[in-house]
Amino acid sequence: MPEACTTLSLPSDQSFEAFSRVAEANGLSADRSETGLMIQARLGQIELRGEGSGTLLRIEAQSDGDLQIMRDLLSARLEGMGQKPAWKGAVAGRRPANLSVARVVNVRQLSPSYIRVVIEGEDLARFGEGGLHFRLLFGPEGVDLPATDESGVTRWPGGIEAWHRPVYTTREITLEGAAARIGFDVFVHDGGRVTEWARTLQPGARIALTGPGGSKLIAGPRWVGLVGDETAVPVIARQLAAQPPDTRGKAVLFVPDAADVQELAHPPGMEVTWVLRSVGLSPLEAFEQLGAPTDGSFRFFAGERSEAMTLRARLTKAAAPRDGYQVAAYWTAPES
Repeated sequence: MPEACTTLSLPSDQSFEAFSRVAEANGLSADRSETGLMIQARLGQIELRGEGSGTLLRIEAQSDGDLQIMRDLLSARLEGMGQKPAWKGAVAGRRPANLSVARVVNVRQLSPSYIRVVIEGEDLARFGEGGLHFRLLFGPEGVDLPATDESGVTRWPGGIEAWHRPVYTTREITLEGAAARIGFDVFVHDGGRVTEWARTLQPGARIALTGPGGSKLIAGPRWVGLVGDETAVPVIARQLAAQPPDTRGKAVLFVPDAADVQELAHPPGMEVTWVLRSVGLSPLEAFEQLGAPTDGSFRFFAGERSEAMTLRARLTKAAAPRDGYQVAAYWTAPES
């Protein structure tokens, strides 16, 4: 598996303590011994052990793209601790391993509220595994794409805060070796930067994206409850299509217009309900109607940030089993 390592000037006991706190705060498994610390992160493993007066840090991931993400995230955190990691074997000026450039193949109005964009690229096959999401990249006018520095860390021209990096779901993917064709849906709303981009997008255009990341396909539970607002329709559609035929449960999807209702592939034992926003039912209320999470079941919610925060607090207060649900925030409502 791909790996990278660097040496920190921090004494090992300080490094172990700092990384143990981070692991605990993020609910990660950490195994500490007298000589080292091993953390099982979402994308791979983080290992620390003493080396002289400092600490050797080694990371390992399933893919080059995951390793790039881990190296970038850890470097940012370490720089905040006064460390400047020098990852061994890194080469400056390369395209980050989790960044691709694709060509637009087709753009069509899927329904009043959704535009389907289809792209293809020679290195997009990785988006068929792991996380279901990716980020589109919109940089400042006239700048180059991000590239690695001498430590292999992604550097963003103008600073990462100058880049618009909205998250989208790989709705459909067709693989052909390392190449792939990907379809994703843009929710159309006035004032949306990607909405305006998609409305004028033409076949042949080049776009940059990073990933994959985020949610993975639900696997294991035989009863699944899914609730999502307009922005979550693509991910719920992907989850429904991937569930085994014997899966039971319910999916509730919210859309602005009756013409946005789609025929979605799903197991026969799963009930799919579409709710128009004009009805008055909220995504939070729809989630509560599923009942409390129980052993052998799984519940998924995705929607506006304040609703997601409210739901997380309710589930925590109710001591719901943490492995029985996932709550995701896909957008933030403007302050009134």
